Amino acid sequence: MIKLLISLLFPFFAFASNSVVYNITNNTILSGSLDSSQVSIASLSKLMTVYTVLVGKQDLSEPLLVENKQVTNHTRIRKGMILTRLDLINLSLISSDNLAAQTLSEHFPGGKTNFVQVMNAHAIELGMRNTRFTEPTGLSPMNYSTVTDIVLLTSAVSAFPIVQHAAQSSNVVTSTVNKTKKGKKIGYVRGNPTSTYFGYEGIVAIKTGFTRAAGFCITILVHHKNQDYNITMLGAKTKKERELFIKKALDTIYNT
Repeated sequence: MIKLLISLLFPFFAFASNSVVYNITNNTILSGSLDSSQVSIASLSKLMTVYTVLVGKQDLSEPLLVENKQVTNHTRIRKGMILTRLDLINLSLISSDNLAAQTLSEHFPGGKTNFVQVMNAHAIELGMRNTRFTEPTGLSPMNYSTVTDIVLLTSAVSAFPIVQHAAQSSNVVTSTVNKTKKGKKIGYVRGNPTSTYFGYEGIVAIKTGFTRAAGFCITILVHHKNQDYNITMLGAKTKKERELFIKKALDTIYNT
């Protein structure tokens, strides 16, 4: 917790990153460690947002009105648009759209306040004892977790085919309509080409994130030769550091 507080008070302070390459099937650490230091996790928070919606068994085809006009950072949608819940999930995962994640929380029973409470309840259920969520997007530096807990979350959310499909998608195709006379469609929204990340296949789930407080973060679940692996890095100083780590981790797994 001390590390988290320092990073929030001194956002330009550069911490060493926490990382692990972990064979889930054999319970073996290939590199790094299952660190329990609490740090901000940026958009990795959206994995719990999506998990909360899916566990809640809400209607994925239900059209939802985008109502919040305050979330404008990193979004391709806007107030007045109508999207299905599935659209919003895909936008949250593939494009890391903040307004999409916010809208999912607002259309949950009890609204955003209850949604965040349920997020934290799920964290406890999954054994994520050192994790706390204050909102659904990851914009808040007070959404914090650990490498160990992120491994647990990634494994849990990757059980859903929707999440697996998102990991194989490089863009989002929606049936979104703008609530205006013209009824414009949102069309394609660019995402990450995650299905062959660094030329490798077998990626089951993936989420990246970045804020000043969190640094560059990533978690990936990989299935290779009938075994599951998790690759997680929290707090990388640069995007390049994160990419080099992932490439080395994938090389390690695929050469095992």
